[in-house]
Amino acid sequence: MFRALIINSTILLIILITSLNAFGASGDGGDAGAFLKNGIGVRPISIGKAFVAVADDANAGYWNPAGLAKLAHPQMSFMYSNPMNYDLIGDGGGGVKNIGYHTLSAAIPSPYGSLGLNVAYLNVGDILVVKDATGPTGEKFDDKELGVIASYANSITEQIRLGLNLKIVRQTIWNEKGSGIGLDIGALYEPMLNLMIGVMAQNLISPKITLLENSNSIPRKVAFGLSYKIMDEKILLATAIDKAGGRSAKFHIGTEVHPVKDLAIRAGYTTDTGEISAGIGVRISIIQLDYGFGLLSIGSTHRVSLTMTLY
Repeated sequence: MFRALIINSTILLIILITSLNAFGASGDGGDAGAFLKNGIGVRPISIGKAFVAVADDANAGYWNPAGLAKLAHPQMSFMYSNPMNYDLIGDGGGGVKNIGYHTLSAAIPSPYGSLGLNVAYLNVGDILVVKDATGPTGEKFDDKELGVIASYANSITEQIRLGLNLKIVRQTIWNEKGSGIGLDIGALYEPMLNLMIGVMAQNLISPKITLLENSNSIPRKVAFGLSYKIMDEKILLATAIDKAGGRSAKFHIGTEVHPVKDLAIRAGYTTDTGEISAGIGVRISIIQLDYGFGLLSIGSTHRVSLTMTLY
């Protein structure tokens, strides 16, 4: 009974601190798989997460699987970020300090459609066990959260592309484990050259995670976006809006500029966290290095990624 009380309390704590970093808006806490709201890929996050109508790299499966059908070459990308470093107890007394967020993305185009894989892993280590007001007991445990998204996409016509995601979300906290399966559908429509319209329906089948007697589902969400390239495709403008059940609408806006070949400068803003983002990307042969910086009211976040394209 006492052990269950501690686990239930720590589950609530993890949901809270993950929510603060992942999306930071009131009314958004308590969802299963909240860590996935961090996003996947430095480039999409750096343009304010306005990627549902862009979705043109290996990260597309997460944002809009239909975009995988646009890829002409296999691609793989790795991202690392350290979302936050809180001392929850204060005065150097301890707290949650070891937090890492890692993602892997891969895409393989073929004449029969494109396949994609996105993996996101959040590890919160050295969480202190607190039994009562006397403070930490000296015991520690971890919270580990994993999301795996397998995607398929194909072109229906030259202007229309469709994609499908099958996702698995899993959480391990203390000695408890829970997992759920979900389904997403995405579409892209190109009504004219350089203009793209994107639609994404997430969690049509909603992953449900049960830990002890607590059961939480990831809410269904619909995202809509526009992107447009100008100045001989040297400037990308993108915007998006998404709405989850029982949540307020979130808005995203961003831009990517290529002042010279193989150099990209990015900036964006999203209301889901209130994050002002910026980033830079440099391509060297088949390798692209990306750095992103996010400024939030609760602190800043640094992100780095390495992407390989096989020509």
